Amino acid sequence: MPAEDSPLLLEVTDHIARLTLNRPAKLNAIDDRMLVLLSQYLARIETDPDIRAVLVQGRGRAFCAGADLEVVAQSMKSGSSFRAWLDEWHRVFRLLEHCPKPTVAAVQGLAYAGGLELTQVCDVVVAAKDAWFGDQHAKLGLFPGGGSTQRLPRLIGARRARWMLLSGEPISAIEAREFGMVHQVVECNDLDSAAHKCANQLARQSVSANAAIKRAAIEGADLELDAGLELERELAVSHMIGPDPQIGLRAFRERTSPIFTGLEESEPS
Repeated sequence: MPAEDSPLLLEVTDHIARLTLNRPAKLNAIDDRMLVLLSQYLARIETDPDIRAVLVQGRGRAFCAGADLEVVAQSMKSGSSFRAWLDEWHRVFRLLEHCPKPTVAAVQGLAYAGGLELTQVCDVVVAAKDAWFGDQHAKLGLFPGGGSTQRLPRLIGARRARWMLLSGEPISAIEAREFGMVHQVVECNDLDSAAHKCANQLARQSVSANAAIKRAAIEGADLELDAGLELERELAVSHMIGPDPQIGLRAFRERTSPIFTGLEESEPS
């Protein structure tokens, strides 16, 4: 399949993996092929030492309008086939959520249903002023089975999440920022540069520190406080005896900017 015809594109430049949803005529609706490619690309991203951050974006006038409803309808022929489809959706989204490299979503236009769920498994969301976030499942008598019933309340609180899920009413980028769903709202023409700047900032930091911090934050959220603190201590000990903390402390003492492991060759001499 030629790259330009692929539903998901991968480009790696300057330590950043850019994942582009590439079905603009379908508002970047997620189909089976896109899930397969996302799984494959995430496997490469996780193991490629040159990749230090991930930028997720959509081509065209929408970030992602959700799952391709034609695919969903096909999977609903039986309970077992629909369960298998949901299991795969969850498996791939969990891969993105647990990716050890920090992830940034650049959202323009619509982030609805599965597109909303896609933003929820990214670490940081940068949104254009024209972006809208919502879940329309209830309006169509459907169930949001791709993660929103669990992640959205954890992200924005139970009352706000229930209203969004039960009413199907979307919220603006500004409201999404107020709710804590979005890190930054920018002018539409500035979205790409702002999201890339955010990803680049994360890419310049310690890969091992970012991976450990992500793991502590994600896994600890499902634990009792004492268990979460124990996880934090274990990860802190494992990380702090490695090379990057020594690089950071030396830079602090010398009043310079740290150049972490893997960045040495790309820095000017």
